Amino acid sequence: MSPPPSADPAPGASHAADRPVILVVDDYAETRRLLYFYLRATYEVVMVESAEEALAYLGGNRVDLVVMDINFQDGMNGMAATERIRADPALQHLPVLATSAYAYPDDRARFLKAGFNDYIAKPIFKERMLKKVRELLSGGERGVWVTKKDTANDDKASPGASAAQEG
Repeated sequence: MSPPPSADPAPGASHAADRPVILVVDDYAETRRLLYFYLRATYEVVMVESAEEALAYLGGNRVDLVVMDINFQDGMNGMAATERIRADPALQHLPVLATSAYAYPDDRARFLKAGFNDYIAKPIFKERMLKKVRELLSGGERGVWVTKKDTANDDKASPGASAAQEG
């Protein structure tokens, strides 16, 4: 089964109010596909390829959480898009989770300062992603640092994972 095309909900997903909608914004199809498979069982997943597409989609659709890459090959970056989200009174409280290959603590601080609620470093592992999504959708605290204890089980399940990836 292939993931849905850009800006379309996951196949078979209802638009029911009880199913949170997650907008995945990444220019790499492989990353969008991975996140779709991680999230599809619990959430309605909508995928777009650019920050500009994300802002356009947010302008007319209900979204409960945005998962936003930082860097895109072309156009606006994720930080600029998140700054626009924060400047829009209708969207400013929308949780936005940054994803990036950048993994240094000063990068993370920069993302939080730009308005992201939290950050997860690539490579993205399923259990870590699901935990972050649950925290943010439940009103989790902004900028929660992930400790080694939090990632101990992820590290065992995912060779090569490191708590340092997230701060």
